[in-house]
Amino acid sequence: MKADFWFDYASPFAYLASTQVPGIAARTGAELRWRPMLLGALFRAVGQVDVPLASFSEAKQRWVLQDIQEWADWWQVPFRFNPYFPVRTVLPLRVTLGHPDPEGFARRVFQATWADGLNPAEPGVLVDLGADPALVREADRWKPALFAQTEEAQARGVFGTPTFDVEGRWLFWGQDRLEQVEDVLAGRWSPAA
Repeated sequence: MKADFWFDYASPFAYLASTQVPGIAARTGAELRWRPMLLGALFRAVGQVDVPLASFSEAKQRWVLQDIQEWADWWQVPFRFNPYFPVRTVLPLRVTLGHPDPEGFARRVFQATWADGLNPAEPGVLVDLGADPALVREADRWKPALFAQTEEAQARGVFGTPTFDVEGRWLFWGQDRLEQVEDVLAGRWSPAA
């Protein structure tokens, strides 16, 4: 089976999902494609505010931040809310599209952003994470590809990250749906189409 993992580094929930995706792929034998997209552009296209967290009440903001930490604790992965939030991700997303190992690079960017507290919009950070300096300097050439992927995500019904599109039939939004994603990919469950 196949699934697309739609993500943007701006989302701490996408980071959490990224820590689990390799295990899901290994356990199910599924082909999981890492698909970067521009979350801010998608939000504008679907009528969502750019930074949903900022639009929540104070009580809901506290709960969401605690929820993120609880998921990190549950999966025993490091987490540190990024001091540069809202994180600017255009450059790292473009570099990911041009990188020879997009999954490995994406995993390092997520780790740097949401565990180490680094700013992925800094070219030097991307080079330190394994991006060729020429790729970083010429990242604008990947602008059309990033817009095309974002438009494709929207056309598929994606409205946030992380989203998993399994076999072009089922969409699962959120890191809290990964158990369902894994069961579908393993053939243990088939949701209503």
